[in-house]
Amino acid sequence: MSFKRSISLTAALIAAFSSSATLAAPLTIDGNLGDWGISVADNNASDFTHLKTDIGLLGFHLEDQNDLAANGAYLGPQYGGQNYDAEFMGVARQGGTLYIAIVTGQRPDNGFSNYSPGDIRISTSDGLIGIEVGGGAGGGSGTALSEGASGSTYGLKSNGYTLSHGSTQAAQTAGSVWSDVDWILDPIGPVQEKVQFSINGASQQLGSADFIFTRNGVTGQHAIIELAISTSLFGASTLESIFWAPSCGNDELSVSMPVRITQVPEPAALGLFGLGLLAMGVQRRRRRATA
Repeated sequence: MSFKRSISLTAALIAAFSSSATLAAPLTIDGNLGDWGISVADNNASDFTHLKTDIGLLGFHLEDQNDLAANGAYLGPQYGGQNYDAEFMGVARQGGTLYIAIVTGQRPDNGFSNYSPGDIRISTSDGLIGIEVGGGAGGGSGTALSEGASGSTYGLKSNGYTLSHGSTQAAQTAGSVWSDVDWILDPIGPVQEKVQFSINGASQQLGSADFIFTRNGVTGQHAIIELAISTSLFGASTLESIFWAPSCGNDELSVSMPVRITQVPEPAALGLFGLGLLAMGVQRRRRRATA
């Protein structure tokens, strides 16, 4: 057996092992979280009790689901009762793809209905990474936002209400992934979070996500942010946490899970690779003995 053929055989064994991993069907970025095992419905009818764990789930944050129709209830962590509630975040990984799903009452066109959407913040061992969520001036209905739509930055009053809307720089489109950006703190104390970002001359676009942000297409009270990004965008960083909140910051979702992003072969795959190297060594010794 030649050296080249030994390498090919080892690669084939590793590929065969990797493909045998027992994961559910690949997740689809469509704004429907049925493939996560989640049913989203108005009032208090959403069902998160069947969240799947065989989708490569890394972690999740389930907040309150008190979806009263009125908008006047108090808004804050562990509170609900209005269309602007943050309810669920799930993070999964399948192969070289990282998936994020968010369920919220915060629709992208809520801009001037008190509260506006923030951007997604990813904390890594090498710094913060931002994913532009997009949005709009508010008041409209229609189809969902997808990657490439215009980005949005909101000016806020001291009480967190949206005061103004502006478009981001042209490159900062919905679903775009950035490092070295300027983060904007929410105005609500005592603990302030970085909830929006804007790019600057030193910012680097790492890539773009397969992205969707629904308006009213799922239910009247809810919107879904769902996206997929290549883990190669993170290089050798360790993923520490993922955070999302309305731009005011008085409700929030966060998932923490220290995970090294680089693709590392499973132990069994490493064993197969070692067997392949051993076979190569044996073959080379046989060639020397017959030389």
